[in-house]
Amino acid sequence: MEKVRRNVLFITSDQQTTEALGCADASFKTPNLDRLAAQAARFTGHMCTSAQCTPSRASWMTGRFPHQVGVNVIGHMLDPQEESIAKAFNRHGYETVYFGKWHLGLSAADHAFQVTDYRTDLIDLWGAHTDYPQYHSHADARSTAMAAAYLDDYDSAKPFFMHVSWNMPHPNTPKGSGMGPFEPIEPYMDDFPEAAMPVPPSFYADDLSTKPPHQRRRAESAESVLTEDVIRRDAQRYRTLVSLMDRNLGIVLDKLEERGLAEQTVIVFSSDHGDMQGAHRLRLKGVLPYKELYNVPLLIRVPGIDPARKVVDDLTSGSSVAGTLLDAAGLPIPPSFEGRSLLPLLHSTDPPPGESVFFEHYEAYWGEHPFRGIQTKRWKYVYYYIENDEEMYDLLNDPDECVNVAGEARVAAVREQLKREVDNWWEATGALSRTPLQDEASDWAPRSRSQLREKG
Repeated sequence: MEKVRRNVLFITSDQQTTEALGCADASFKTPNLDRLAAQAARFTGHMCTSAQCTPSRASWMTGRFPHQVGVNVIGHMLDPQEESIAKAFNRHGYETVYFGKWHLGLSAADHAFQVTDYRTDLIDLWGAHTDYPQYHSHADARSTAMAAAYLDDYDSAKPFFMHVSWNMPHPNTPKGSGMGPFEPIEPYMDDFPEAAMPVPPSFYADDLSTKPPHQRRRAESAESVLTEDVIRRDAQRYRTLVSLMDRNLGIVLDKLEERGLAEQTVIVFSSDHGDMQGAHRLRLKGVLPYKELYNVPLLIRVPGIDPARKVVDDLTSGSSVAGTLLDAAGLPIPPSFEGRSLLPLLHSTDPPPGESVFFEHYEAYWGEHPFRGIQTKRWKYVYYYIENDEEMYDLLNDPDECVNVAGEARVAAVREQLKREVDNWWEATGALSRTPLQDEASDWAPRSRSQLREKG
């Protein structure tokens, strides 16, 4: 008898912190994420490869780090000739489906996804209409509706790999509108009284005096000038966006169950990067190595596998997601997918010895301060390779990353070892030798690329 192949559903959000689940932080209300987490392994040490949309998403598609595929910033384009997850699933007879935010140049169809638009005549039926058609809430309702319609019509002729890519809770309101960066989702506002919203401890504990100077400049200028009231307003609206995203998740999960597909479908949920939410007196995202941006949610549910640990605190990387999706389907992982698979961790009761994970940043909308970094269970080390500056945190004694100890004599040996490791990794994986392709459709272009390649 031919082995039944699992369907694979990969669902992603944009700018969701690792704590933005009700089961992790009671100030969020996410009943559908919580029910998925109850069936899955929840990875609490998962880190994106880069805390910007485009490079992080390039890792999802290729199982590699952003600099390896020449996608370092928003404005770079993933080469359609690159080995990718859609091509891998296609080779094994899957129907590959992509609905929602792409953000990698060209289109998902140009990168071998077979279905990228579906039954748009049914969109209103699935609740896609909103009062704000220019906002992310509307775009996400549209992609949710297409996913629900696809599952409703699914005939099992071929197994599917579907990526549903949501924009929320990424900010998206017009500048000068007075609304702030986060769209307020009115039906959920009463669930999150502004006065009850939390303020991160590092807002009070970190005056940025030990940090690279650009962080304090940012905190004292433009949109990062923060008060407790501003942080609480952002927190309230951010939570309403997460709640609406969770409602969309419920539509997809319910449709899987209604069609009898849940027990033959792998489900993986993650986000491309996080959001500062006022931590360290900083807002949104940018040139920052903090956990609020790099630690993101990861849920892995594989039918037939009862995880040895429901909560896995091992350090894991976004470069491993692509290989995990293929492995969970029982398919081989292409050799170029260097992140391999996280599936073995579902069977392990103990973390692997000597854990570490690498991460990187190139440039953001508020400055050029490229870095490469490494995190272990005890330490986080960041090297700014243009400015020759460093950050280092003792995560055991300073989990909120408030005091930069890079210059302290007591950690000199550890700092030198971590710098060697991250430098060796950077060189072994090609550094900035890959020439980026420019996304001509992007309204944001990176600066000083030749300088970065020369000095990086």
